[in-house]
Amino acid sequence: MFDFVEELYANSGQWGDPILIATAVLFVVGWVMLFTVRLIKRFVFFTIIALVLPNSIGVVGYMDEVGDLQEAVVSRGEEITEEMEDAMEDLTFSPLYLGLLGSLMAAAVGGVGIMRAARRKN
Repeated sequence: MFDFVEELYANSGQWGDPILIATAVLFVVGWVMLFTVRLIKRFVFFTIIALVLPNSIGVVGYMDEVGDLQEAVVSRGEEITEEMEDAMEDLTFSPLYLGLLGSLMAAAVGGVGIMRAARRKN
């Protein structure tokens, strides 16, 4: 698993560092929130940010690699199933995958915080 993440990071190019930094900051903030915040609303807000921020960086990185988004959508729309299998093998979508993985890791901390805050209320 760690080799796969390392390969995604390497293939993400210049966008790997911002995704990694955003994920690490969100992960640390989430753990600090676990011990200091007791409101479910704040954990919900944190989880939304954790899902959006790394993914948006990954999308920007992917669009940067593709170039023209409209041209990419039109050209890729015709062969999407074959292309997805090939892209998974050669890691063309590395920024997207790395952003999604970072979002899920940071959102997991938010989910734990939501559950913990809900237990304290009851």
